[in-house]
Amino acid sequence: MEKIQVLLVTGLVTAEHQFRVTNEKLRTLLESTGRFHVTITEAFQGISEEFLKPFDVILLNYDGKTWPTDHAVRLGETSEESICRFVREGGGIVFYHSTIWLDEDWPDEWRRLMGGWCTMKDGRRAPADDLIVKTVDPEHPIAKDVKKEWMTVIEDLFTPVHFHPESDVHVIEAVRDDISYYQELFDRGLFPPKHHPVHIPGGKLENMPGVNQDTPVMWTNRYGDGRAFVTTIGHGPGTWERFSFVTLFVRGVEWAATGQVTLDAPDRSGENRLKQWPYY
Repeated sequence: MEKIQVLLVTGLVTAEHQFRVTNEKLRTLLESTGRFHVTITEAFQGISEEFLKPFDVILLNYDGKTWPTDHAVRLGETSEESICRFVREGGGIVFYHSTIWLDEDWPDEWRRLMGGWCTMKDGRRAPADDLIVKTVDPEHPIAKDVKKEWMTVIEDLFTPVHFHPESDVHVIEAVRDDISYYQELFDRGLFPPKHHPVHIPGGKLENMPGVNQDTPVMWTNRYGDGRAFVTTIGHGPGTWERFSFVTLFVRGVEWAATGQVTLDAPDRSGENRLKQWPYY
């Protein structure tokens, strides 16, 4: 079986995300399966369709910012249009973690490609580091045999997620955005944080959009003849080293690239314990 060719597009990513560390971890997770070959680029302005031809799927770890409240530096119309055409004509794309944040000047077609997104206008990071992730659709091939509930630590929950009315989104994993995450910090004057303003309608936490509801954190979206997979979680080692995340992530990339899932979960049994993490 030929390896899936992955183009990991990165460069300007919010400082806390240590993008080069993240990129190498993502490459390790994918290539350890034996199913993928990953090429990384930090320069993606003016990219043509010709440039994308050798690849099956684009993995986007790019938010265009140094600090969360910065106005994002976009990839540029030429690159964005090339990506949309690449996916529309049968390619795949994966949106990773902070790529979920879009400013108002990103084109509507980009939102349609992603299926769902967050905006600084009403968005927030829930002040909880340890999250219980729930598998919404255990029958989906990406999530098959993944635990119904699993924990991740030192993670970001971005909420609320807005869905494009013309998207074909299928939610796979979700996290409940409980008001208890906010209440104590709010009472002590520590929420919203100074570096990330949050609109609290009427000054009441219960009025925040999406609170006390399940927030999607992984979903698929069909776009033309191609496919998008989105994961808003994946902040760092507390998530990367969870078998549930590893399984969902590599399958999500495979599904985006091919429309099918062939990968099993990592097998840590027997002599595999002596082999390389995580796919042995």
